[in-house]
Amino acid sequence: METVEKIAKIESTMLGREDHGIWTLMLQVTYGGSGQGIGGYSLDEPLRDENDKFIRRAGTAYGMEWIIQVTQACGVDSWEKVKGRTILVYFEDESFFSKPIGIGPLPTEPGKKFIFADLRSELGDG
Repeated sequence: METVEKIAKIESTMLGREDHGIWTLMLQVTYGGSGQGIGGYSLDEPLRDENDKFIRRAGTAYGMEWIIQVTQACGVDSWEKVKGRTILVYFEDESFFSKPIGIGPLPTEPGKKFIFADLRSELGDG
């Protein structure tokens, strides 16, 4: 299956704790008339004691790698430089309900393609 790509501008970012206490990130992108949030994956997991009692949430390798991959896809070296970047957003198809499956740089910009499922396969589900 051939992927569909759309050019998007990152209007804003969120990296932090959402209202349920889970660390996450979100890229708010615009396609020049419509927009969406990309991300929302858990960057941490519950840490429990030997009796399965919740202790706290702890960061994961998966979560850290998500942050790294986003900055690399945007061709930048820090999270603060992600906002304002113009990127490609990849979709499985052109249907209205198709969700983003990855992001990458414009052909003339630095960076590398980040397909979300590749990270899940490599490091495990986040």
